[in-house]
Amino acid sequence: MQVDIFGEHVVVQGYIEANSAPIQKMKRVVDNVCGLKRKVRDITDILSVVKKNEILLSRKSFRKASGYLGYEQLEFDLGENLTSSSNAYLAPSLSNLEIPLQISSLFSGAGIMDLSFLEAGFDVVFALELDKDAVETYRHNIGSHVIQGDITKIDKSRIVKAPIMIGGSPCQGLSNSNRYTNYLDNPNNLLLKHFIDSIKNNKNCKVFVLENVPRILTAGEGKFKDEIFNVLSDFEITAGIMSSADMGSAQARERAIFIGSKIGKIELPAPLLKPEEYKTVREAFKGLHDTIPNQRHVSKPKKVTLERMSAVPPGGNVFSIPDNIRPKGQHSDMYKRLEWDKPSVTIVNPRKSCILHPEEDRILSVRECARLFDVSDNFEFKGKLSSMQQQIANAVPVRLMRSVAEAIKTSIQRFNDALTNFNGLQLV
Repeated sequence: MQVDIFGEHVVVQGYIEANSAPIQKMKRVVDNVCGLKRKVRDITDILSVVKKNEILLSRKSFRKASGYLGYEQLEFDLGENLTSSSNAYLAPSLSNLEIPLQISSLFSGAGIMDLSFLEAGFDVVFALELDKDAVETYRHNIGSHVIQGDITKIDKSRIVKAPIMIGGSPCQGLSNSNRYTNYLDNPNNLLLKHFIDSIKNNKNCKVFVLENVPRILTAGEGKFKDEIFNVLSDFEITAGIMSSADMGSAQARERAIFIGSKIGKIELPAPLLKPEEYKTVREAFKGLHDTIPNQRHVSKPKKVTLERMSAVPPGGNVFSIPDNIRPKGQHSDMYKRLEWDKPSVTIVNPRKSCILHPEEDRILSVRECARLFDVSDNFEFKGKLSSMQQQIANAVPVRLMRSVAEAIKTSIQRFNDALTNFNGLQLV
């Protein structure tokens, strides 16, 4: 057995002999190296061995697993044979450290982010959302574990302390004109602060995911991001921008993703597709018809709006509209008409921004938007039309978040497998 200490992490490795050399001969080599040279060496430098098991623990987890006050007190006497009973006292503690794939979700919306994790094999045991219609959609499609409530007012003891916490909390205080420090104290970022406080108050939390607008990474020349890292310094945090088109969605939507972990750093997943391989609007809309839920949920344009729409070619936008009927709002995504053979632009509220069908003079239906978010047709949105349009606009494409979920699942399974292997390790 070899124990390596790297900063805040302890790696325990179990080895078996690689050939038929007697154990006593191997032990004598170890005695000679450690007794005479008095130098720390890697076991593979002095013995012909093959690694059989490995476990990665934080200092805190290692102390909990071993039952010692500190790992510094552990002593290994290489002059005595170690038997399988030597690690028997670890088994109960190590089994308690295994992490179930259970999630508490905050700012859950209609449940699209949760859906991504469900598809990856996780179990969402708690969800919290303020909007009544979004909660109705969540309950109809996912489950009754969702609570309608305000995170700033709810009794925090009602939030299930699951080992994984996810959320996409809104925050508006991102302008460089704001204070360059204490972004988390900005009243406009109160909801984000409550999300972070919920993570800190959950001693069981091993992994968290925060999804937000890309601007959060650069606000205040990166100082907002630094504040988040500092406040959650118990976690190893990876943060970056991901594009849903890279992960197979027919929508070019960029989001900032934070993954915090207490079981070793979890990297953001790498792109799956090259730009020339991106999924197109045509592919996403294939097979749509009016009997599919939410396909007929679409706002009807007024006469002047219809006239504006008719002036916009594929790929065009508000600036394609003649000056005499052009609306005052002139953001480049307004009156944006999608193109059949490209991914869509970022889908915001299709009614407010007037995002146009590739060839029909109308905005996108709720179902068409859902297709661009990778939401299956059996997922039915509920509530008022305006609410359904906002619910989907607030979502994160399923394929993007599912790739994040799968990266987290792989890390958790590796951690749990290491615990299992360590429990079964035969030491001689």
